[in-house]
Amino acid sequence: MPFQRTRTFHRQKLAIAKILLNLNFGLFCALIYFTNFAAEFCPMSKKYLFESTVKIRDFECDMQGVVNNAYYHNLLMQTRTEFLESVGINRQQWSEERGIDFVVYETAIQYRLPIQNGETFRSCLNLHREGARFVYVQDFRRESGELCMRARVDVVVGLHGRLTRGDIFADWLRTRINLQEMPSANVKHRTDKPLDEVIYDYEMKVRDYECDVYGSATNAYVQRYLEVTRLEFMEEMGETFRKWHDNGVDMMVTKVDLKFIKPMMSSEKFHSLMNIRQDGPRVIFEQEIRRKSDKHLCVSAAVEIVGIVNGTLDSEGKCFDHFMNVQVPNWKAGQHL
Repeated sequence: MPFQRTRTFHRQKLAIAKILLNLNFGLFCALIYFTNFAAEFCPMSKKYLFESTVKIRDFECDMQGVVNNAYYHNLLMQTRTEFLESVGINRQQWSEERGIDFVVYETAIQYRLPIQNGETFRSCLNLHREGARFVYVQDFRRESGELCMRARVDVVVGLHGRLTRGDIFADWLRTRINLQEMPSANVKHRTDKPLDEVIYDYEMKVRDYECDVYGSATNAYVQRYLEVTRLEFMEEMGETFRKWHDNGVDMMVTKVDLKFIKPMMSSEKFHSLMNIRQDGPRVIFEQEIRRKSDKHLCVSAAVEIVGIVNGTLDSEGKCFDHFMNVQVPNWKAGQHL
């Protein structure tokens, strides 16, 4: 019987080992969960390089009483401008006197919670360098600490109209803040290749009131052009956001990825092109803007949208079936320009 007792003993040891392993794994998962929870909801869990307090006014909201998606660009720019002023940089003065410009190359925004009329929130900012790019990571947090929005804004530095590595800006910052240097990511640069397929084309014109002091359309207005294109597409299909909302369906933008290739100047006419594809509950609008005069690509974008039906996420994306059944015209991208 010694052999039987030994085998039983080994089984007991194995069972105990499994229990300990499960306990350790559970503790590990709990630790990961708590870490993520702290990062998302605890106001003091992360130190920011710069913070400011912002209050939302009624004229900054849409008909649902929440901040319009495009207006976030203005709020992000406001915080970056205040940060630059805090380290002694006046953007317009540097441009006029030194020929140095800070150009937004790419913006990726993740919308988490809506910010409503009258709400006060903290606009927080961190900054690091990746090669020639200066990367702002910006958070909007409620006073309770809840994360409403997170954005990554990649900025490059131009000198007299030519792209530089940004050493002038980096040297200035190092004397005032602890500027972290990170390795450059393998970035796939957007080529001038058109969209593989286009289901909608809408022509527009840049107006002077949509431009900044440098004469180019602001980032917020660029996103509005993209939104106008989606709205016009819906209306041509006999649909409107108001009609959907009244029927209990809301289309919520969850993520926007914008690449700014060329500036759009006042009075320029352009084509706003669009395609649609579906990925589970998400519908992704692939959009681009091209100048009418020379067909040059100005903006490339991907906008992710989900459907909320009576307050609940449409996990299968069935509310978008009407869009996904659109018959694609015979012409391809580029042939109609």
